[in-house]
Amino acid sequence: MRWFRCAAIAAAAAVVATTWAAGDLGDPAPKLEIGKWVKGEAVDLSKGKGKTIYVVEFWATWCPPCRASIPHLTELQKEYKDKNVVFIGVSDEPADTVSPFVDKQGDKMDYIVAVDNDKKETKQAWMGAYGIGGIPHAFVVDKEGLVIWHGHPMELDEPLKQIVEGKFDVKAAKEAAKKQKALEEKMQQAFPKVMQYFSMVSSEGENKEAAAIGRALVKDYGDVPAIMNHLSWNIMTGEEVKHRDMELALMAGQKAYDGAKEDPAIIDTYARALWENGKKAEAIQYQKKAVELCKDEIMKKDLERSLKRYESEDPQ
Repeated sequence: MRWFRCAAIAAAAAVVATTWAAGDLGDPAPKLEIGKWVKGEAVDLSKGKGKTIYVVEFWATWCPPCRASIPHLTELQKEYKDKNVVFIGVSDEPADTVSPFVDKQGDKMDYIVAVDNDKKETKQAWMGAYGIGGIPHAFVVDKEGLVIWHGHPMELDEPLKQIVEGKFDVKAAKEAAKKQKALEEKMQQAFPKVMQYFSMVSSEGENKEAAAIGRALVKDYGDVPAIMNHLSWNIMTGEEVKHRDMELALMAGQKAYDGAKEDPAIIDTYARALWENGKKAEAIQYQKKAVELCKDEIMKKDLERSLKRYESEDPQ
């Protein structure tokens, strides 16, 4: 299953339902209003001021990307345990759902785990304050008790290293966060139009207006790789799609690639679009690049299967 394809558009859907609040990098970390500490000792962030760095990650047992992040967070906790870094995973699910899951994980989930209170005040104070709708999502609290980074836990390595070494540039991080906010707001704008397009091409009978809407999406949102990748991939593979505009899929795939040339999922989409448009040698070239860049073993096997298929079907 290519669940990683859904992450970006799911995030866009979440943004539609989320209003941007006042949370900003450099603000004091909110309290942890916990219903139950499932694993490890209870944490009071205020008591760590001056000595401890905290990583607070929001996750859920039902979330595949969250489950994929667990071993990575465990490794980071082991790496930084002796450097006063404490990892805390917070779920807003019931304790009787989280506890058995954590018990089954054992040493694979070797950091503090907690469950939000009944009012989900922790989720609101952190995720809500920063306008975050999708999980997994991690926040880093520095020794002064300030939130100085937040993002996907799989992107945590380098900023955490810099924070521990005292080399993290908060000003640059705030500028990056500002750009990310603008990008997600643009995704919010695009989302209804993307849904309109797929509604049209999934209906019986040809809809000539759909082609114009699809090309307008490429023109207006071609600088947002996540939207272009979603558009391209689902034109080619969406089960409900009855009219597959492969030319548009290639246009969108090219735009996605232009904006994210090191993302294996996006390169895979572009390779597929090239293949569907008869550009088989180029498709193989880009699929090889996707395989080379991919670090996720499950995803890599999927990409390798596509590469083998392309190579076996290439008449040359």
